[in-house]
Amino acid sequence: MNVHKTLRIGIAGLTVLGLAIGVSPLGVAKASTDPIQPGDEISTTAGSCTLNFIYDGTGGQVGKVYGGTAAHCVSSMGQQVKLGTGEVFGTVAHIGDADVSKDDYAFIEILPSQVGRVSAAMKGNTTYPKGVATPAETSVGDQVQLSGYGVGFGLTQPTQERRIGVVTYDDADTHEVIAPLIFGDSGGPLVHVKSGKAYGIVSRLCVGLCEEEGPTVQGLLAKAAANGFSVTLRTV
Repeated sequence: MNVHKTLRIGIAGLTVLGLAIGVSPLGVAKASTDPIQPGDEISTTAGSCTLNFIYDGTGGQVGKVYGGTAAHCVSSMGQQVKLGTGEVFGTVAHIGDADVSKDDYAFIEILPSQVGRVSAAMKGNTTYPKGVATPAETSVGDQVQLSGYGVGFGLTQPTQERRIGVVTYDDADTHEVIAPLIFGDSGGPLVHVKSGKAYGIVSRLCVGLCEEEGPTVQGLLAKAAANGFSVTLRTV
């Protein structure tokens, strides 16, 4: 989609808030057989965020399974990552750059004992993702589907899983959407509704209905591979 940026609501001066990420979940860890899937609540010492998509390792990562989130949701390689239930499900395996929107991504290696629980289907939207969206498939005004644990939105299933945003700009590396987002949604999945494909992950955001920007899935996969970390998106 070759469209110049024309709308930049609430980003400048509020990006730091977009990196503050939510509230750590309370309670003790408990074993679960629930799926580990896009849209799940996750937490680290940095706070509470959302898991985006499931990825399968190739090349040097072959045989391993990963979940994605934002780089600003984690702090170090090897760091343990928990689900909203409090149980550890993986460790940080690769971190992009939290200071650059298009590089604000990270991969979590899912523990072998938890791989059997993994589902590629987006929480509440089980027909997504069907592939990786490209700018040739998107247009300004296209809808994107969200699923995440933003503060307040995570309290009910409809507000958690059925929020809709609108594309305002994208290229191969970066997307911008207007959507109802707040802290805790960071790292979460955005799906291009028309194609059903993985579009981007939530990165910089302001409070409420405003413009968010972050890496496209196409872009983060290319950047990770260029840095020797090769994975592919798992589809439904």
